[in-house]
Amino acid sequence: MKKWLIFLSIITTSIFGQMTDREPLEGFVTDPFFEIENAPPPFFPFSVSGDYIDVSRATLRTPGQRGKELRYRQWDIAYAYTHPFSPVYGLIFGAGWVGSEVSMQDNPEFKETIFNYVNFSVGGFTNAFNNWTWTLTLGIFLDSEVFSLLDYSLYQGVLWGKYNLCSALDFNCGLITEIGLNKEKIWPIFGFTFTPSPDWRLNAVYPINMSLEYDFLSCWTAAASIRLLRNRHRVQENEPNPRGIFEYHTWGGEFDLIFSPFDWFSIKGFAGSTADGDLKVTNRNDKHGTHFKFRGSFYTGANAILSF
Repeated sequence: MKKWLIFLSIITTSIFGQMTDREPLEGFVTDPFFEIENAPPPFFPFSVSGDYIDVSRATLRTPGQRGKELRYRQWDIAYAYTHPFSPVYGLIFGAGWVGSEVSMQDNPEFKETIFNYVNFSVGGFTNAFNNWTWTLTLGIFLDSEVFSLLDYSLYQGVLWGKYNLCSALDFNCGLITEIGLNKEKIWPIFGFTFTPSPDWRLNAVYPINMSLEYDFLSCWTAAASIRLLRNRHRVQENEPNPRGIFEYHTWGGEFDLIFSPFDWFSIKGFAGSTADGDLKVTNRNDKHGTHFKFRGSFYTGANAILSF
């Protein structure tokens, strides 16, 4: 399905682009964290996009916390501009907002429930190498409540290459790096996209896009996807765990229904169920972690992209 880039969100993801296959990471993916794009110059230089996901209350299974519930929601809006200097290379600029709710009954670590990042990114792309498209993007996620480039910010870099073997098969490789909140992490990008017919696509690119898509009507697509959810944030100084760091992560399987009536507009609705997950909370130095394990639960969401 034709889509545009939102942003290589946090913890993922801050590449911005347009009119290509959108590669859902949340960050992981889909969360806006780790939504990355790799493509030649788009047909439209601007795009505005929004995402929302609502994970139903999940029951905790950690001893001493059993029976309590954890609620998670995430939303984002992003603006992107791609400036091609030639058909061979160009620059990508982006800005966005990522919000989330992490709400646990009688949470002994922190009482704050709403967390927000402001995101800015810059990058470039080139297809000057035979059959290759390369994208390099750098992004920053700034806490909207506490401005601190050192203690409350996340930095991401993504190097992504796509090799076109033939009309039906692309290979992907690269790296996602993340620095901030007292931790450095690296994830590999690897996999392939296989298009055996005009109506079927198998996306097996970890951790960006793992889905099987079928175009059953001219502007309707159905898909079965794997969604990775991840969120990492520092709480404030006045919490029971002052300036502690939490990381929420789980994954789920879902059904997607996508409507694309025009080249410049697309909307998607999805529903699925997460697997068992973990909310890890550490001190301000990312040490002495406490794990709150939770069971899987139902989730729904939507995504819309407007390009111009």
